[in-house]
Amino acid sequence: MPVAYDLNLREYWRTIRRRKVIVIFTIFMMTLFSFVFSVLGRPTPIYKTSASVKVEKSDSVTGLFIQTVSYSTTDYMETQTAMIKSYFIMELVAKKMGLIPSGISSDEVRHNSGYLSTILMLKEKVETEQEGNSDIINISANSEDPKKAQRLANTVAQVYKEQHALNLNRRIIEAKKFIESQVVVTKDKLQKSEDTVKAFRETNRMVSLDSQSSGLVSQFSDLQTKKVQDLATYGKIHEILNALARAEKSPLSSKTIFYFEEASAPYKSLNDRLVQLLLDRDIMLITYTENFPQVIETRKQIHEIITSMTAHLKAQQQSLSQAVNLTENQLNNLDDRLKSLPAQGLELARLEREVDVNREIYTMLEKQYQESLIQNAVQIEEVQIVKPALEPSSPINPPKTGATTSLGFIIGIILGVVFAFLIETFDTSMGAAEDVEQFLGAHVLGIIPHVDFDELKATLQEKSAENIDDDKLLRIAQLISHFAPKTTPAEGYRALRTNINFVKLEKDIKTITFTSSAPQEGKTTISVNLAITMAQMGKKVLLVDGDFRRPVISKIFGIQSVPGLTDVILGNYEWRSVVRSITDIIMGKMTMEEIMITPGLDNLYIMTCGTIAPNPAELISTRVNSDFIKESHEEYDFVIIDAPPILAATDAAIWGTKADGVIIVYKVGTIARGALKRAKAQVDNVKARLIGVVLNGLKPEISPDFEFHDKYYYYYGSEHERKIPLGEKISSLPEQIEKYAKNFPEKLKNFIKGKEKRKSGINTRSGFLKIVMLLLAITLLIAGLYYSGVVKRPAKAPPVRPGNVVRMKVKTAPAPVPTEAAVNLSSGKSLPPDNSFATSVEKSLPQQGPSATLINDAAGKSELAVSVPADRPYAIKVSYTLDFHTAEGAVDALKAQGHEAYIVKVDLNEKGIWYRIFIGPFASENEARQYILEKNIAVVYPGWIIYKDTKIVAKAKGNK
Repeated sequence: MPVAYDLNLREYWRTIRRRKVIVIFTIFMMTLFSFVFSVLGRPTPIYKTSASVKVEKSDSVTGLFIQTVSYSTTDYMETQTAMIKSYFIMELVAKKMGLIPSGISSDEVRHNSGYLSTILMLKEKVETEQEGNSDIINISANSEDPKKAQRLANTVAQVYKEQHALNLNRRIIEAKKFIESQVVVTKDKLQKSEDTVKAFRETNRMVSLDSQSSGLVSQFSDLQTKKVQDLATYGKIHEILNALARAEKSPLSSKTIFYFEEASAPYKSLNDRLVQLLLDRDIMLITYTENFPQVIETRKQIHEIITSMTAHLKAQQQSLSQAVNLTENQLNNLDDRLKSLPAQGLELARLEREVDVNREIYTMLEKQYQESLIQNAVQIEEVQIVKPALEPSSPINPPKTGATTSLGFIIGIILGVVFAFLIETFDTSMGAAEDVEQFLGAHVLGIIPHVDFDELKATLQEKSAENIDDDKLLRIAQLISHFAPKTTPAEGYRALRTNINFVKLEKDIKTITFTSSAPQEGKTTISVNLAITMAQMGKKVLLVDGDFRRPVISKIFGIQSVPGLTDVILGNYEWRSVVRSITDIIMGKMTMEEIMITPGLDNLYIMTCGTIAPNPAELISTRVNSDFIKESHEEYDFVIIDAPPILAATDAAIWGTKADGVIIVYKVGTIARGALKRAKAQVDNVKARLIGVVLNGLKPEISPDFEFHDKYYYYYGSEHERKIPLGEKISSLPEQIEKYAKNFPEKLKNFIKGKEKRKSGINTRSGFLKIVMLLLAITLLIAGLYYSGVVKRPAKAPPVRPGNVVRMKVKTAPAPVPTEAAVNLSSGKSLPPDNSFATSVEKSLPQQGPSATLINDAAGKSELAVSVPADRPYAIKVSYTLDFHTAEGAVDALKAQGHEAYIVKVDLNEKGIWYRIFIGPFASENEARQYILEKNIAVVYPGWIIYKDTKIVAKAKGNK
């Protein structure tokens, strides 16, 4: 007898798939060592883009005046090219891009090493260059991210344009504001003085003074006006002296203004020289440090000029002080002379003098205000963005890598497989639902499959031509029940919802706490999607972010986290006022089109975390939080609480005591069973009610019970059979190898005896070993390509179990409704001749290899194996598909859930052959409807239809 080898290649293949990270990592490391020099020399991709600005000097009167005041002998374009990369511009760019807080001052930025390093990093990434002899400056930015490079270049150009315009118009704007405020004050004084004169004349019946008194009053008024003007000039000089004194103690900016109209000619010359030195210093600081000799010399000259300007101002101030004193003496003399006049005339003269003084001041200010309005209307804008930066498509330093060696690659594969089996030996995680239930003694309420981002992206782009970026894809995966309700993960959430509804009927559970044993197990994603599916069912659901340490629900929905539950507990808000509704979601980051993809979000309400507090456990234990849970329990159909991992913090245990029940999320294949056991023990220790466990992230390579995920992924999302690419056919080689392994012992024995020899005369044993090694290398290479995403696994049906019918035949009836052939997958009896489902045998389904076993009668003919009683002609159609194996898998799933299900094949002529999935049969329409209500068929299959024989008798609402 030949030697029997017990080879289970499926289990070996599943182990390799489960440990694909180790295998791929080992292959990568061996390849890395083989090409160490090329890999070490591979540069990081750098993307570069540029924006262009045009700088042209203003030809307006205001612009020419400002250019005359700030005249410089240096090249204007070179100066502007350097100013774009100045510290001040880079600081504003960092604030606008959100790299540093926008609310902090420049002094705080300079004293923070982290902020300074950020600004210097931006400065290194920006380059400026004048384009030839033109007025155009190119602003280039580079980054490892093309979008960031584009944004940086555009931000620098925009900030430079805004600041350049602001600097040119700063003096006009500030002068207009000052004159505007003085006009209001002076107008009010003039109005009051005129009213006083009018009242005085009416009271004393006086019209005017005599000519002598009028002359004295006029002279007094002129002196008073001169005194006011001198005092105003004195005040300006005093302010500039204070500014100059401050400049001696702190660094002086080139934007500081020491110019005023009443200054002497020498002072104006010194001011122009100071502006030029400050500008030269700033330009040198872009390249050099504070201790550079030229910078020190320039700073010394600035100090000398400030000293000279201070001396000139003090001399002018002293002169004005003497003039004011002289005017004051003259006014006193005139006042003494006026005192000799009659009292009433003197009072009237005094009042009229005030009116004249106020009127002259008001007239002067009004004239200056009108001039400032004209100057303000002519805004100076010298910078224009002529070309915005575009997103670069390729890096400026493309990588240069060579091919890997065959020996390094093969050794990496072999070591990777060895490491995979070693790690599998020490793995303590669980992959099957039965293992979890037996180990914990708790029910598995739901199974959420792993979301493959590439597969999800391909599925979504089949329905939409819009490009889906990574951020949007992540948001869709987190809210998959809303964005992709027909995918298998979304169906898993609806199944979880159905199971929770059944639990609710038995235990009256409305408030549920979701937790896990460790972080990153997907409890938040499950909480969010469960809340969405319940809201889609019409339930009023409150989703509570109970993770006070790392809240993420607000980020998922794109809404503000503050105020939230912590603020309610601290007494700052009433809890109903901070609950978020669909209005807040609309006002958040989600667009209206995204919100309207699937109805039901109007029933979803969110309580965010709020301000992160240092004592979350104490806040959760407060009476205010208990009152909130109690009141929300009364107002909502379901309250779902997302709690932190129960082993990492005590918060989840406290939440469990306040809720009606606790659900533990377990990420299959990643967390040790001991951690899951401790999590359950923690729930039991606080006397909380454990409802069950949700298995998350299930993959076919981890759990053999969930292998249908790969095979029937498109069952719920598409009505058409998916074409199998060539790559997927290649990836099915392991199954073919397993078939070949059955005959391997006999072939090996023949090779040993020399019965199969090569024609070339090469040693057969050596040749055979080479062939085996080559096949092994090709197989493992294809496995690596499969897991790297190059090829996909094809959708194939599982082996047919005894009792399943694979062969059916149907004939199209002449009536408008097509004749259907019913196949009961759990029965082997013949169909009665008078049954309405009976059809003549005319067509045959294709066989799918040796796994598609036919059921034959005693005569050996392939016949229909159906059993539908004539007194039970009603059935519920729940779905349909073009692929029989997909339909068979759906029936298996329905039967696993406790339903009696079968397939009906229908030939729709031009539309092809379809396979309908039915639940039943039933004796009456009422019995079928009652079954729909009891089993929640309408929730899982909203498009149900009740048939009597081949005629439709009832449909779900909204089903056409």
